Amino acid sequence: MNALLAMFRYELRKSVTAGRVAWWFVLAMFPVLITLLSRWVQSKEGEIQLAERNSFWSILLYVAIPCVCCAMSALLTAGPAVATELEQRSWVYLATRPHGIAWLLLGKFLVATLWAFTAAAAAVSLSVLFINTPNPGSIWLGILRLAALAAPAYSATYLLLGAVFPRRSMVFCVMYTVGVEVLLGSFPAVINRVTVQYRLRSLLTQWLPLSDEIRNSTAMQYTIGSSSAPLHMLCLAGITIGFILLAIALTRLRQFTTAAESDL
Repeated sequence: MNALLAMFRYELRKSVTAGRVAWWFVLAMFPVLITLLSRWVQSKEGEIQLAERNSFWSILLYVAIPCVCCAMSALLTAGPAVATELEQRSWVYLATRPHGIAWLLLGKFLVATLWAFTAAAAAVSLSVLFINTPNPGSIWLGILRLAALAAPAYSATYLLLGAVFPRRSMVFCVMYTVGVEVLLGSFPAVINRVTVQYRLRSLLTQWLPLSDEIRNSTAMQYTIGSSSAPLHMLCLAGITIGFILLAIALTRLRQFTTAAESDL
């Protein structure tokens, strides 16, 4: 545990760069700007009916924060985790230390989760100040809970992709996000249950104040699960833990060379 804490502190200090902090602010402010833009459009075109405001803001903030803010923040930090160490030629040293690779990946996972969740927490806390809904508190709590689940799940997912494809980790992470989470996750078939989006959408309908019309719509019926919230949370926890363990196992078994140009 001391080794994990030391690695987490080291990776956190190393990740605090001007560029990373700037991206944190961009991702945290993106939902706020979307919220302000929506309010401006409503002021020009007419306010949304009172009965529909909870549903509108719930879905808008769900897409902007857990789906975009968390996923993008985790991608920027966890995606290039292995590639960064190979490029800096520190991989061989870590591989020769007792459980060095495992502590490294766990530390990077925790740092990626922290960056993603803090950006999401700041985004939802600022965004709810500008929404014109009867239940801002319930929307804030619901989005925050979804972000707390999305941050580690996406961090573990992108960490695994970075371990499998270190040469083009960012490219494969983007391809996975678009192809699997967005397209496959919205496909009305059993296969979409393996995605993070499927579990988050299912919790969205249970935790946020959506109208019965949206809950019972045909689109929702085929793209969400009717299981209880604890089961969906357990599935997300299983995805997170499973992907981390798989990433550690793959990196321990693979033989990376010391030449950065051959691995990246």
